[in-house]
Amino acid sequence: MFRRIRVVIPRQTIQTVRRWSHSSSALLCVLLLVPVAAHAQSGSPFDTGFTNLQTLFTGTVAKVASLIAIVIGGYQFAHGEPGAKKALAGVAAGTGIAVLATNVLSWLWG
Repeated sequence: MFRRIRVVIPRQTIQTVRRWSHSSSALLCVLLLVPVAAHAQSGSPFDTGFTNLQTLFTGTVAKVASLIAIVIGGYQFAHGEPGAKKALAGVAAGTGIAVLATNVLSWLWG
């Protein structure tokens, strides 16, 4: 009733197809995994460290250091020490620069 049809495929053809399928599957895996790895990283490995340093020096530490400098400058001004006005002006400028540094940087570079 049914006749079997025998198809003969040369051994070299089978080996070539296997070799091609292995290399193409490896390429497919690489093409699928590279975008995942690219999205996993958020830029440079130094970004996190530099962002933490920026937050440290322009956040709480800068405000506390500015407060201490203002208090010391106020004592100098109150006791009439020579050069107290100049020192207090320097403290005011330094406080403004330290606390508002992130705003200046974002204004410059967006």
